[in-house]
Amino acid sequence: MNPLRALFIGISRMPPAVMLMTIIGLAVGVTFLVTDALKKQEDNYRTKTDALTAQMSAKSTVVYAVKDIPEGQTIPSEALEERQIDQAKQPQDAVISSAMASGRIAKYGIATGQIVSQHDLLPLGISLGFEARLQPGMRAVTFAVDNNSGVAGFVAPESHVDIISMVGSGADTKAKPVLSDVEVIAVGQTYQKNPGTAQATPASSVTVAIAPDDAQKLIKAVLASKIYLSLRNNSDHAPVATVDVSSLFAKPPVSSSDVAMTSLPPMPHPTIAGSDISYPTPNPNQSAAAPLPVPYEIEAWSGSKKDVISVPNK
Repeated sequence: MNPLRALFIGISRMPPAVMLMTIIGLAVGVTFLVTDALKKQEDNYRTKTDALTAQMSAKSTVVYAVKDIPEGQTIPSEALEERQIDQAKQPQDAVISSAMASGRIAKYGIATGQIVSQHDLLPLGISLGFEARLQPGMRAVTFAVDNNSGVAGFVAPESHVDIISMVGSGADTKAKPVLSDVEVIAVGQTYQKNPGTAQATPASSVTVAIAPDDAQKLIKAVLASKIYLSLRNNSDHAPVATVDVSSLFAKPPVSSSDVAMTSLPPMPHPTIAGSDISYPTPNPNQSAAAPLPVPYEIEAWSGSKKDVISVPNK
């Protein structure tokens, strides 16, 4: 028999007073059980809601790029910045500390304002060759510097400089920029920047990345003049006016003999004995550039005797 039906049958056989007390007791018990179950469900719902709210409002640290980082470049510390964002918006593989990315090599290009992720970095212990520092279409050119022309060794890889040519001496000294805002990719044989270094590193040569046309211009300036570097601020990329090194040299003056040669009158044509051939008299108003006709010469032999006859060329 169904237990619930048996309970109802048993209650129906009770005296009315006992039946009433039993029904009231059962109602109170059922109410308590239902209330307790509802309270547990409410507490469980509130716990989950609080956990979700706390998770949504929690903050997490991520690393942003504050300037463009080209592919294959060693990431400088000044190009990174730590920021707090909602934990729910944090990418799964985001870098959470600048120290984790500084000095690493960018596997892909990282744009300004982008969150740096682990997949943007080459694995530790893997480095790219020197030629990977060059952007497509650029050329590397190396030239000598000394302590003075090389800014006392404070030029480092990733620095930007203006290249200045100096010619002459004393009062005739001339100095002008021949290239503007040039990126240094190597100093001596060092082509990776050491973040946090506060000491100058003097070197006897500097390598820059420039366009092919500028490479020819720079080599010409290196061979014809003394080269100086002018170091720029990292955020200063304003161009400056540049010149070709040949414009720094004075043009040679025109000598008086050259002027006299250009103003000499035309020489008279030689005459041949026994010949009645006449030559046209040059017109003084005729342009000096128009050449006079040259007569034909005919050799006439009679035995061992040779006569030359000139025939006008019309």
